[in-house]
Amino acid sequence: MKVVFVRHGKTDYSLADARQMSQLEKDYAPLQRACIPEIQALANHPSLQQADIILSSPYTRALQTAEILNRQLQKDLFVEHDLREWQADIKGSYIPLSERDRRWVEYRELFANGNEVTNAGYESATALYRRVTSVLDTYQDYNTIAVVAHFNVIESLVGYREQGIEYGEVIEVDYQPSLG
Repeated sequence: MKVVFVRHGKTDYSLADARQMSQLEKDYAPLQRACIPEIQALANHPSLQQADIILSSPYTRALQTAEILNRQLQKDLFVEHDLREWQADIKGSYIPLSERDRRWVEYRELFANGNEVTNAGYESATALYRRVTSVLDTYQDYNTIAVVAHFNVIESLVGYREQGIEYGEVIEVDYQPSLG
């Protein structure tokens, strides 16, 4: 099966920042309007044209990106909760943004070196990988699926990317679903 990952478009956090919203509230922030034409143009990408369906994270920035692609490509769109971004706190509690950022830097350093801490309070690379693959495995009857998701979600399958993954970047992966 081919998985065509699309990182969501650039997010407009201006209202969230002005109102000093928590990280959870920031997940509702929309795309920057200026990036919408770029997302519309992505629909012309040959791999996306071949997609049988579109899957999306439930976060607004991903869902809005998926909806724009869906409108252009006219493919079925499914929202998958487990395609959400990496969890900075596995208990779902509020943590200050400075602590969230510290945890993310630690997670990235460990991921880059193929290591992880199992009781760090945040989602491990292995847990994120299992969460994402459990979703993809349910769509194994399709030849090509487009997945609109987040940096860490994509990286969990494609491996560490020192230069990151750009907003709106398309990355193709040959994926072998588990037999279980």
